Amino acid sequence: MSTKPYSPQTDQQVFDDGKRLANVVPVRLRAEHLRRDADARQFHLSDGDAVVVESRFGPLLADVIGPVERKKVADDTLLRVLRKANDADLKRAEDNAELETTAYRFALERIRDRELPMKLIRTRVMQDRSRIIFYFSAEGRIDFRALVRDLAGRFKTRIEMRQIGVRDGAQLLGGLGPCGRELCCSTFLNNFEPISIRIAKDQGLTLNPDKISGMCGRLMCCLVYEQKLYRRLKTELPEAGRRVTTTAGDGVIDQIDVIARQVTVTLDDGQRRSVDLDDVELVDPGGREESDEDQDTEEKLWDGDPPRKRGGGDNE
Repeated sequence: MSTKPYSPQTDQQVFDDGKRLANVVPVRLRAEHLRRDADARQFHLSDGDAVVVESRFGPLLADVIGPVERKKVADDTLLRVLRKANDADLKRAEDNAELETTAYRFALERIRDRELPMKLIRTRVMQDRSRIIFYFSAEGRIDFRALVRDLAGRFKTRIEMRQIGVRDGAQLLGGLGPCGRELCCSTFLNNFEPISIRIAKDQGLTLNPDKISGMCGRLMCCLVYEQKLYRRLKTELPEAGRRVTTTAGDGVIDQIDVIARQVTVTLDDGQRRSVDLDDVELVDPGGREESDEDQDTEEKLWDGDPPRKRGGGDNE
């Protein structure tokens, strides 16, 4: 691919598609858990360095968590390293953390006093204190103008209220999932994929909400990880509801164990048996048609907030 000339001062080689070569370094913002890519520019950085990066909301403190690599990127996908953090930056970050706690508690009091139907999730103070962002969730639109006046009068800086979904809230707060590991959304996920009850059914999971819901109360993000594999393997298995002949007798398939390649069959005498796929022969090659209940379930696919890509999202 041909490239345009680049300036020796910026050392940025621009390609025809608008992307450019940049020194990209992975960082983790002190204010959150996710890994982000930043433009290291001319700085020589190594793992463990503390840096001040520029986000679209303002400067934030971050830690370098990997080596610098030369990559082709789009400008709007990267944070920008402003400088290596000095002692004053680290001290300011500690003070900002205390201010975030103070701002959270004060805002929580004002929300309760004004009886606003909103849930305050967390606060974020920019490194230069040019702005304090209050993240909250609510069922609909909230008139928080009076609340903003209270906050601005108390903290004497720009106040920004950002309404986010429950998944974004879980990503900001972090925590441990039912598996005992840190939440996927707060460690490595870059997208929130749409998740449906159909996915849980395809994998033979119990539909008990307590078993398949994450910390945010929505269906667990990890349900989509193996969905493609389950769908591919299920094409090799008969569907539930098909009549079959087995070594134990004739009956109807009730359940399918995709991983074990077994089916549970209710025999004509009322007994239920688990049978290997090799010991099953279909009686009705036409199969069963999808029921109205299945179609209704398929129409109710979306769970939680609409999918979005990170980068330009609420949490940058």
